[in-house]
Amino acid sequence: MTKRDAGFTLLEMLVALVVFGLVMAGLAQAFRFGLTAWSAGARNTAMPENMAAVDSALTRMIEQTLPGSLTGQTDQLAFTTRLPEGAGPIGGLADAALLAPGGDLILRYTPHPPGIPLGPPPPPKVELLAQGVAGLTVTYLVPQTGAPPVWSSTWAGAGLPLLVRVHCRFADGRNWPDLVVTPGG
Repeated sequence: MTKRDAGFTLLEMLVALVVFGLVMAGLAQAFRFGLTAWSAGARNTAMPENMAAVDSALTRMIEQTLPGSLTGQTDQLAFTTRLPEGAGPIGGLADAALLAPGGDLILRYTPHPPGIPLGPPPPPKVELLAQGVAGLTVTYLVPQTGAPPVWSSTWAGAGLPLLVRVHCRFADGRNWPDLVVTPGG
């Protein structure tokens, strides 16, 4: 047996360690990329389901708005409606407001008094509908006598506007299609 057959040289060991290190670094990067892609995919698939539920609930609430109860500006909407099951008083009415303070789309509501209130109103409940909202724009299709209806940035009429359009802009570029609803319909 010669001296050369006895084992590996120091140079061969260093090359093997460098190759092993490069393979491990590549595997770590691939694993980290896979985890990042997986969590982003999970967030993106959960977001449309959540936004579909928000879309459906808001559509139903605005459709059930009581005539004369809707008031709104370009950045908020207040109305009296029936809340979805499990969200408020069973079968009762609620005074609700849709707004987006501080980057969150929220629904604030209190039970609508059935008659003349005899005490102070209860504190409002707040439901978080979406996070990361850069802006909320609400517009109202207003009928015109002898002219076609026009979109307005405010509503405070005795009846209801023909349509209510809710547009939400998200800070991260997500797209939520405009919600266009016939109130009281």
